[in-house]
Amino acid sequence: MPQILARPGILDALHQDDSDYVRRSVANHLNDLSRDHPALVVEVADRWLTPPSPHTTRLVRHALRTLVKRGDQGALALLGFRSTAVKTDGPVLSHSIVPFGGELQFSATVTNRGPEPARLAIDYVIHHRKANGGQSAKTFKLTVCTLAAGETLTLERRHSFRPISTRRYHPGEHGVSLQVNGVPTGTVAFELTSPV
Repeated sequence: MPQILARPGILDALHQDDSDYVRRSVANHLNDLSRDHPALVVEVADRWLTPPSPHTTRLVRHALRTLVKRGDQGALALLGFRSTAVKTDGPVLSHSIVPFGGELQFSATVTNRGPEPARLAIDYVIHHRKANGGQSAKTFKLTVCTLAAGETLTLERRHSFRPISTRRYHPGEHGVSLQVNGVPTGTVAFELTSPV
């Protein structure tokens, strides 16, 4: 167990500190720990939300951001995104070939097939081709919404492949998928062409 969480009084005291800077530091610390100790971080967040103080919900949402991107069901449930009867069609690509520096355009529909309103966290995942031919997934936020029973939401997104300093793009097969309340769709392949 991480040493600082072995002494819960430290974080338990700091998470309600008057300073937004201190509370944000606590959230960042928990987010870092979530990479190696997800269940422990969810347990701490759950304790702080029972009941929450005025700033706790925002702090916990920030602390759980990596777990939400990973589709962790415990973290999602704490934030109100529970398993629901939704049907996802897509992603549907406008083009299966994307030029280097261009944009991937895709759309999808999400339908609530359950009898109750459904609160949804919808992300998309780009499966980047690596130099060795494998793929590395990166999750991006799409939207957070509540769908009434029977309601359908249409989503459209453009994802840029313009050169950036933090990522090197490799030509070849990439993929895109959606993630609804942590549940992934199938991956749709597309080709990123070489730069001229």
